[in-house]
Amino acid sequence: MELENTITRENLEILMRLFYEKALLDDEIGTFFELELGSDTGNEEWTEHIDLLVDFWASQFLGEEQYKGDPFGPHFTIIGLEEKDFTRWVELFSESSDKVYTPEISHLFKEKGIYYSKAFMQALNEDKNSKDLKNLKSKIGWE
Repeated sequence: MELENTITRENLEILMRLFYEKALLDDEIGTFFELELGSDTGNEEWTEHIDLLVDFWASQFLGEEQYKGDPFGPHFTIIGLEEKDFTRWVELFSESSDKVYTPEISHLFKEKGIYYSKAFMQALNEDKNSKDLKNLKSKIGWE
């Protein structure tokens, strides 16, 4: 697949599908997704979730206003989320963005991913000065 050098709704959907397929199969965080949305990314719940996340990222990068959700709220109901899970989320999200976008564009997703991961952890009363996230930039090749 040729790497994208612009962000569009179409390649945002490719990114979301690639990421969630990886995340669902991941030994560390896959269970959270399976329990919330099921194991088939083609089911109605997954389709709605991916559409919502395309809208979210389109609001972040394209200035679109379709996103009408609360990025924090749904995560408060997930039992057992820990700092290491958000760190893993960023690692998989970064790997996925590297497969879809050029390094310059992928960097933007990595930066936002780290930002939102920290914000989620802070909102969930996690330690915002984590050593895992301090080392995360070097783990994913973003400095």
